[in-house]
Amino acid sequence: MASDDTKTVLDEAGARAVALMLDKLEDHDVTVIYETVGGVGPIGDLAAEAMKNRNIDL
Repeated sequence: MASDDTKTVLDEAGARAVALMLDKLEDHDVTVIYETVGGVGPIGDLAAEAMKNRNIDL
């Protein structure tokens, strides 16, 4: 779970790389990533977007 005092910053290239990796994962694995980061921060946002695009429910 992500801590409230932890800040994650992704530059544009990093965000594209994370989005590409999420695209390669199975649906279940995308939800694990989302839950691991607590649905917050740039990785949580990218995972949520991938879940929305792929119609993945928690």
